Amino acid sequence: MQSPSLDSFCCLNPACPAAGQPGLGNIRHRKWYDTRSGPRRLLRCSICAREFSELKGTALWNVKLPNERVESIVEHVTRGNSFKQTAELTHTHRTTVSRLACIAGEHAARVHDQHAQDLHVTSLQADERHGFVGRKDQPCWEATVIDPCSKFIVQNALGARTTDLAVRLLFGARSRLHDPHGVVLFTDGWLPYGSLFPAVFGRPFQPQRQGKRGRFPKLQYRIPRTSGHVRIIKTYQGKRVVDIRIERAAGSQRRVDQELASLGYNTPNTSAVERHNGTARRMNPHQVRRSLAFARLPHVCQTVSDLVNGVYNFCRVNRSLRVKLDEPVGRRQYAQRTPAMAIGITDTVWSVLRLLGTVVLPNPCRS
Repeated sequence: MQSPSLDSFCCLNPACPAAGQPGLGNIRHRKWYDTRSGPRRLLRCSICAREFSELKGTALWNVKLPNERVESIVEHVTRGNSFKQTAELTHTHRTTVSRLACIAGEHAARVHDQHAQDLHVTSLQADERHGFVGRKDQPCWEATVIDPCSKFIVQNALGARTTDLAVRLLFGARSRLHDPHGVVLFTDGWLPYGSLFPAVFGRPFQPQRQGKRGRFPKLQYRIPRTSGHVRIIKTYQGKRVVDIRIERAAGSQRRVDQELASLGYNTPNTSAVERHNGTARRMNPHQVRRSLAFARLPHVCQTVSDLVNGVYNFCRVNRSLRVKLDEPVGRRQYAQRTPAMAIGITDTVWSVLRLLGTVVLPNPCRS
């Protein structure tokens, strides 16, 4: 793995005035030290005199395996292989695979929190996938919010299919948007989406009370004309869809029609998130269509899901996102892009090793 420039590092000492601020020129190269993956740099902050490794703050910190094997383990896990299969293919112990998957998943979640801020999106699609954790009688749903234009996963949440799951999903997605009042939300017929939409994407206001005494009325919300909510309600007969009803739950029809024209849709749908559901089931070993494909522990289920989402957003090219080159390069006429490239977060396709080696700032903040 090529070592990044010193401008991309920041001081990791919370007491330092320059903590979490890269590009200030306070990071100096102290010396080289040997590891199993080759020589590494020891860095020094010129302000607080604190020394730290260039791997500090990454998923490769304090990992005893070579980087190539760590990358191979993550590649196999995010291709839908179980921990046991990955251990056999990479000649690694199963507990080591599980530990590395959890470390990589936690790091991928922090990378997502650091980069997925102030997103300029105009529409979102939300859906849930059914799964299990622990035993077959303990369902664990994974809810996802995706940008249909860039196919970027904005937010995901795991848990029982209750209102709390929808609260964590929608409010988490709202915190990452640049303008939460200019979004059209497309969902299925799950009732919590409709009840939470005004509180999440609306503008709060305090109604006046009728007189000078007594309590003020409850806080209410106005739906801006720049936002909207469309529900696609499906009626099932057994396992087959026999009827689809489209309902505009909130917002103006003019704004919904404008967004449909921008996306190229004839009718409102949740095709982007439903296609991603199929992709995620092939990438996540805990959600593939197998009889015993589920996580034993909730923490492992959450971290593997974060790892799969991180690899999908930053490392996997999406054929539908390719753009035609102005001038062909040999026989190549299209430039492949990842969802992170399409939404404007990165400008290149990341490798899995670059995702794991990205330094996460101590306190990620909105840019």
